[in-house]
Amino acid sequence: MGNLSLKRFISVTAICAVSAMAATVSNPIIWGDVPDVSTIRVDDAYYMVSTTMHFAPGVPVMKSTNLAQWRTVSYAYETLIDNDAMNLNGGKNAYGKGSWASSIAYHDGYFYILTPSYTSNNTHVYKTKDVESGEWSVTTLPRMLHDPSLFFDDDGSVFVFYGNASDGVDYVELNSEVSAFKSGGRSGKLSGTSVASVTGSDGLFEGSQMFKVNGEYYLFRIAWPSGKCRTEIVYRSKTLFGNYSGRIFLQNDGVAQGGIFDTPEGKWYAMLFRDSGPVGRIPYLVPMSWADGWPVADGGKAPATLELSEEVLPGYGLVNSDDFENENLALEWQWNHNPDNSAWSITANPGHLRLITTRTDAGVYTAKNTLTQRTFGPQCSGRILVDAAGMNDGDIAGLVALQDTMGFVGIQKTGENYSAVMYHGTREAASKPLLGSSAYFRIDFDLPLGRGSATFYYSEDGKNWNVIGDKMNLAYTLGMFVGYRFGLFHYATKTAGGYADFDWFKVGVDVNDAIYLESTQDETPITPYGETPATIPGKIEMENYDVGRSNKAYYDKDSENQGLAYREDGVDIVQVDASDISKGYAIGYTQAGEWLRYTVHVDSTGKYALSAQVASGLEGSSFRLYMDETPLTDTIQIPQGESWDVYQEVSLGNVELNAGEHIFKLVITGSYANIDWIQFCAEENCEDRVPIQVQNGEHHLNPSIQNSVEVFSITGKFLGKMKLNGESLAWTLKRNGYAPGSYLVRAGHELKRINLSF
Repeated sequence: MGNLSLKRFISVTAICAVSAMAATVSNPIIWGDVPDVSTIRVDDAYYMVSTTMHFAPGVPVMKSTNLAQWRTVSYAYETLIDNDAMNLNGGKNAYGKGSWASSIAYHDGYFYILTPSYTSNNTHVYKTKDVESGEWSVTTLPRMLHDPSLFFDDDGSVFVFYGNASDGVDYVELNSEVSAFKSGGRSGKLSGTSVASVTGSDGLFEGSQMFKVNGEYYLFRIAWPSGKCRTEIVYRSKTLFGNYSGRIFLQNDGVAQGGIFDTPEGKWYAMLFRDSGPVGRIPYLVPMSWADGWPVADGGKAPATLELSEEVLPGYGLVNSDDFENENLALEWQWNHNPDNSAWSITANPGHLRLITTRTDAGVYTAKNTLTQRTFGPQCSGRILVDAAGMNDGDIAGLVALQDTMGFVGIQKTGENYSAVMYHGTREAASKPLLGSSAYFRIDFDLPLGRGSATFYYSEDGKNWNVIGDKMNLAYTLGMFVGYRFGLFHYATKTAGGYADFDWFKVGVDVNDAIYLESTQDETPITPYGETPATIPGKIEMENYDVGRSNKAYYDKDSENQGLAYREDGVDIVQVDASDISKGYAIGYTQAGEWLRYTVHVDSTGKYALSAQVASGLEGSSFRLYMDETPLTDTIQIPQGESWDVYQEVSLGNVELNAGEHIFKLVITGSYANIDWIQFCAEENCEDRVPIQVQNGEHHLNPSIQNSVEVFSITGKFLGKMKLNGESLAWTLKRNGYAPGSYLVRAGHELKRINLSF
């Protein structure tokens, strides 16, 4: 855990305190990959979203109060869609796809984000009142709207402007809830918005952003005229649908695509971006003015310098060193594709990020759970300390320069030996033996505008660094369609199940620098529901998961309580019996990948029998249980029942538990599982527990075996045997003194549930 470099803690408050005068800052305003920017101002704060592609969580929302220093404060989603491409399964991937150019808007107290996807072939609408809370609801428009602009007009109508056709800009009307295309709504093409009407020729034409200023409509688009650089065009009309007239807003060094906004003081800016080689597509801030009702870029160019109230700091808001000492990953991290949340942990070995392999892979390109941060220019350096003692033979873990043409440096285990290796793609370029199972690895990036290179290093003491392999020339290519990133990875080539522990990741302008940013996340501690841990042995009600924010105490993909019962956060909770609230609650509307956390206290070390009350109306519903991030069970398939309102108790086998406080976790592995409770029963009290083949149904048993039946409580406790003697099951239960309630009755290999009432 040692820190061998200078820690540079950066606090927004501290920065503001020492800046009393205006600062001359340089463009680009952010020297890192933040493309397809959409920017708004709400009161005295600015918010900007950008393209995510295949990374998760997605659509980062960056915030600034001074236009110089931007921080990620939330994401619109944790995962865009649950399919093979976004999960890196079945030989599929979403490189260069995922979510594309997004649009952010603010209306009547709500923030909205619109993001299209060529992976889902839909356009996703995210909505929240608190842009920094991370709690977003989501709806889906069943059409891919290319480079959309979400626009609220003064009369309450809602439109999306989109498309990349050279003959004009498309539009479609949404309903007032921004949740669907409006029935009978208006759609078509804006009059007077062809690219040739401004540039004289067809070609690239996309990136719509619509604004209304002083009662007039202004539509910004990007074009790429023949023989010219990327160009920003603006169209103007007194009516929404046209006729529009257009002109060039900016044709300077390829700085284009974005929109405009004003400051509280009345100044105006455009936030655009420039294709800048391996570092990616990077934002420029362009001062502008108004002349004869037209927006005009000051001086007709993106200035090399401009005056702002604060300095622009290298790497600020893009990267963040992490010692993995908190239970939350910093918001600057994004996974390469959807993560497998069962195969990583920052609690299994406190103070470390643990990456666990679940399959074999040919290389980093297909490996799951590569954790990434952006690079930044003009120079940056990232380094790690990794322990490979838990890796299997053939495993490789380390630090990657991630893009289509990738290189990485890391530790490889061969038999019981370890070596430092450098790879170009899947080709080993260099290998050096190591004395032990842990080592330090580093990548230095040189990223001037338009080109770049990377140099790879290893060290056994963190002080003496050795170059390994050759310097790699970098190229921005359209396969991944993103700038180079740092990535922490681990993959298996022979046997899955090994793990690598990353002690820390440090990033700065050079090897002696480590940028640490003040957290923008809600650091409210996670607490047990009702302030008391659930007790084992005992029953854990699934609706009583820990109290805390999304992705900390729970993870629910739709961020909206569809069941509308019991609690008010994003978890879907339903009544067990819709007509009788006294029967309690269950979790429902579940999707694969969702999870809930429970703080529990185990009274004594020993063996416990597990059971659960579950329901599902479909095949394939399933879940898995964990204790302290370690699997407690295999995947548990829920038998298909009549509906989600018909619950059945299933036995899950026996588990060994240690006494003390633990974190119990339920992970949904197959969608549409309703789960009422999980019960841990001390072994000595759990004889003759019912098997998982339990069925719901009436008390009609096979006549040939009706003479002798066994009766169990609904929790699985054996209550006794009885003979029917030709009588009905219900009458026999009453005659033998059983009180009204639910029972499980077994005759031979047949098991039924009966609800007994007098």
